[in-house]
Amino acid sequence: MKSLLALATTVLALALGLAAGASSSPSAASLKVRGGLPNLVAADDRLVARYTFYAGSKAVPGTFYVRNDLQKRFSRLPLTRAAGYSVTVPTRLIHGHLLTYYASFRGVKQAKRSAWILAKPVVVRLGTHQFGQTQGSSDVVARARADEVGWDISDEFHLGPQTFQTASDGSTWLEDSFDNRLLVWSPGSAAHFARSIPIPWGAGLSDIAFGPAGEVYVTRQLTDPARLVLDRLDPATGGIVWESKVGREYGGGSSGDSPPVIASGSPLRLGPDGTLYYLVQMGRPGDEWGWMPVATPAGTPLSPGAQIAGIHWPYQPLHGGLRLVGLEVYTAHGDGAPHEIRYALVNRAGRVVRSWRILSTTGISNFHQTVPDLAGGDPVVVVDFQDGAKTEYEVLRLGPHGAAAKLSLRRGVFGDTLLPDLRVGADGKLYQLSTSPDTGITVTRFPLG
Repeated sequence: MKSLLALATTVLALALGLAAGASSSPSAASLKVRGGLPNLVAADDRLVARYTFYAGSKAVPGTFYVRNDLQKRFSRLPLTRAAGYSVTVPTRLIHGHLLTYYASFRGVKQAKRSAWILAKPVVVRLGTHQFGQTQGSSDVVARARADEVGWDISDEFHLGPQTFQTASDGSTWLEDSFDNRLLVWSPGSAAHFARSIPIPWGAGLSDIAFGPAGEVYVTRQLTDPARLVLDRLDPATGGIVWESKVGREYGGGSSGDSPPVIASGSPLRLGPDGTLYYLVQMGRPGDEWGWMPVATPAGTPLSPGAQIAGIHWPYQPLHGGLRLVGLEVYTAHGDGAPHEIRYALVNRAGRVVRSWRILSTTGISNFHQTVPDLAGGDPVVVVDFQDGAKTEYEVLRLGPHGAAAKLSLRRGVFGDTLLPDLRVGADGKLYQLSTSPDTGITVTRFPLG
């Protein structure tokens, strides 16, 4: 029996205003509620729809409407006052391919949403995680001494290089933000970086991405007022080609939904057609991530309105018209530690073509949302385990019959960061950043089967 455990992250809220309801009723304007079902459900779930009212919102009676794709009419279920408002979905309804549902609170109808039903998911059993049995590799693609990169170490901060990227030509790019630059290693020359690209800011630099024509994109957080911007840089000089605001002050949305929340430490992603995406939290059940387009395949910025209008939720667009649905962890009923993660590949018709349930006897300490990515058409996902101060990753390449590859890796980044320390390169291999103020930085490459 499973129920959804909401993911937690530190976010920079650039827009906190909620949409007014679609109804003209006085209660609609004051209603602020969130909740629903997880995106991926199974027939053996103890499936509970939960709704929570925001502070300042008056709780009102509600009704939950749900049907599967084998039914013509919605089943009407009263929401009861328990942990906000909740209702258990009868097992007899968890059949077919898709659940469609919405909630109504005193005449304010929520927009219809869907949850995919996993009929025959591949079960990946990790068992009990064995700490200290991590993968070793001598395939280092980038290395620098500790005195060759910048650090911010004090009573308040313990930070160094935060993230990196690999380019299609095999070069490795490091964000050396405290020295206000990007460092680049040529393929096959790991011992010394080949060039340094100055940038007009430092520790505010967030994620790095490349466009299809060699464009270099970075995000950075600005203050007074707090905002996030996307910069396209000249890859030779580091100069700003253009700068665009990420997101805007939102006022739109469906009744009962909060607007997207922009996370200052979230990753950039390049879509299959070359569109650049930024991860946003959608303010929906479980704080799912949405994919917001911020730049076109031609390397031009999208307006804030076009960014919001183009959000893909709750899936990552992939090659071949597939979409990857996941980013959810589940916990056994009555147990506070999550022990399951689910993923599904969905086609253009909205049908699940492959799905996985990753089960662990050891409680999952966190969820590494900077991967998934694809290697040879297979999703590559990461499970986090923690034992005291020690954190280890279980990296899985999810194949048609289970884990086609599995790597156990020690987390090697000094200090705290939400930025990607793991990447899947264009060559289908896994790359990991490790940093230490004593030994310096390395980027190591691992095969994924």
